[in-house]
Amino acid sequence: MKRGIALVLTFVLVTGFLPAQTTTTNDSGTEPVPYEKDEFPSWQSDIRRAEIIAFGSLPFVTFMTSLTYDIYRYIDHDQQDEYLPWPMKEKEIAEPLSEDDQKKILLISVGVAIGVALFDYGFRAIRRHIRQSRQERRNREAQPVIIIEEIDDALPAVPEEL
Repeated sequence: MKRGIALVLTFVLVTGFLPAQTTTTNDSGTEPVPYEKDEFPSWQSDIRRAEIIAFGSLPFVTFMTSLTYDIYRYIDHDQQDEYLPWPMKEKEIAEPLSEDDQKKILLISVGVAIGVALFDYGFRAIRRHIRQSRQERRNREAQPVIIIEEIDDALPAVPEEL
């Protein structure tokens, strides 16, 4: 039994080090290619940007929300030393945040981060609409260019004197 387990274990460990692909090729088809500008629709790019902004702003918003909540809690409890805001808290006498308070801070932070992302989305949508309307107005106001070409076998504009 022990011998069988040892053989299986040895087989698994030895085959783990063997390469899965024996030949190496440098085909350009396996190299990653950067995305093109128009590869994704604009709504997909906007959603991705909103996601990045929401998750990117979350740590900063959480820090500011936590600090603001500490100040609010200090004022709400008649400025008692147990509820001093974060930079001035004394570890020995500080009253810790309850689980409910921590949930409130997290929910407020998530809401503000989503609000920041929605604001950015709205701002960019309005700016894009303004750009498009300006371009459409320029296209409407543009005068068509008239190109005059000379015709070789045409009669001369001024008759020659005989």
